[in-house]
Formats: sequence, structure tokens, C-alpha cells
Amino acid sequence: MGKVVVTMPDDLLQEVDSAARETRRNRSQFFREALTLYLEEQKRRKFEALMAEGYLEMAEEDAADAMGYIGTIDLLENQENG
Repeated sequence: MGKVVVTMPDDLLQEVDSAARETRRNRSQFFREALTLYLEEQKRRKFEALMAEGYLEMAEEDAADAMGYIGTIDLLENQENG
């Protein structure tokens, strides 16, 4: 396992140490878990953004298809009536 040196404000380090104690973890365990959760959250957000983009594209295509369908119906009705 690699080692990393991180510099942070004293008050943040105190919060980390307090949270680590409360959860019965040492600093390294706490940081590993926190970073893992952060990275998973970033992946989830990226995935959700891609999904939203895909849904928007599909909605645009569906709207275009619906308009084409309506146009075809109108054309057929005009042919029947005219």
C-alpha cells in the first residue's frame, strides 16, 4: 500500500480525528473510506449526468417522431376529405 502526505488546516484535522475516534477507525482507515465514498459519489454523479443527457436526446427524438406522426395523420385526413 502506498503512502501519501497531506497538508490540511488544523481545525479540519481535528474534525477528522474526532470522526475517526467516533467510528473507531484510525486516521488511515478514515481517509481511505472517506476517499472511497467520495470517488463512488463522483462516479454516480457522472453516470446520472450521462443518463439525463441520454433521456433528453430520447425525448427530443420522441417529440420529432410524434410531430411526424401527427403530420402524417393530417395529410391522410386531408386526402380523405379533399
